[in-house]
Amino acid sequence: MKIDLKSFAPLLLLLLLFSFSSCSKADPRFEQALGTICYVDLYNQGTEAIYDEIFARIDQLNTEFSLNKAESDLFNINHFASHEKVFVGNDVFKVLETAQKIAALTDGAFDVSIEPLVSLWHVNSPSPHVASQSEIDDLLPLVDYKNIELNPEEKSVRLLKPGMQLDFGGIAKGYVADEVAKICKKHKIRRAVIDLGGNVYVYGKKAKNALWNVGVKNPEFPDVSAPLLKISIPQMAVVTSGMYERFFEEGEKRYHHILSPKDGYPIENELASVTVISENSMLADALTTAFFVLGKQASLALMPRIEQNFREDFYVIFIEKNRTVSFSPNFPFEYKILYENWSSL
Repeated sequence: MKIDLKSFAPLLLLLLLFSFSSCSKADPRFEQALGTICYVDLYNQGTEAIYDEIFARIDQLNTEFSLNKAESDLFNINHFASHEKVFVGNDVFKVLETAQKIAALTDGAFDVSIEPLVSLWHVNSPSPHVASQSEIDDLLPLVDYKNIELNPEEKSVRLLKPGMQLDFGGIAKGYVADEVAKICKKHKIRRAVIDLGGNVYVYGKKAKNALWNVGVKNPEFPDVSAPLLKISIPQMAVVTSGMYERFFEEGEKRYHHILSPKDGYPIENELASVTVISENSMLADALTTAFFVLGKQASLALMPRIEQNFREDFYVIFIEKNRTVSFSPNFPFEYKILYENWSSL
């Protein structure tokens, strides 16, 4: 699908790869998938064949993770797994195994069984709905990751309560970014930028071994080109979840898309956004949601346990509503706050 690049220029600026592909000799590619605009730049090693392979893989995963396509594994889980085993492919099973591990480590702060509540609120739709307490109470018993039964030997899934449904919205793009990075590695790509609608993966090394410069949005002005924060990193995924990403307003109240699996309402705490930086994009993707739900202090307390279980290093940026930016302990990357009225802790 051809995309009008002019329409998405603000999005690209917001990613803030400051020294963006000035040396690129091949055209990067844009396509629509995963409910967003997917962008890949392979710099001077980009060929049509490699781009075709990457976007064929993205399209494949887009189908497998779709809520609405009858041929998708996720569709089959949601429609049949409460009555019988549903056998799924490697991709969906890997995502579910990781999702369940993160759910257990975070006491359900990240829970892919949240789909009934997501559909109730319809935040990211033309007709959003302010859910009533009685509507939420009816659906909350369906939201519990402990009622998802996985069989690794046969790669089957069971949902133990009728009416349960799963949503990969908080983890799928991270998995896809990791898969694109694998293709880059297979083809010995030296450097690449992978952007899946805010899930950014900077791959390899820039010219002269310089670090990548990546921006984190200002939650007060998410649609302007100037980010709040610039960070300088090596090969890493940078994933952000924020209350400004998808929301609607009714009266004077804003309702955003990050819902609590415990009470069914949009999360209200001190945070405006959470950014996780890791070489494991799928882990980073899920943890942004979990940490936003938990709040800063509970997230910091859990970090050592999660790192030990996944054997992965990751780093966190908490952007708070009171215009402060704080970082997880031993944050190793250089950063610069670009707005004078914001401070760091």
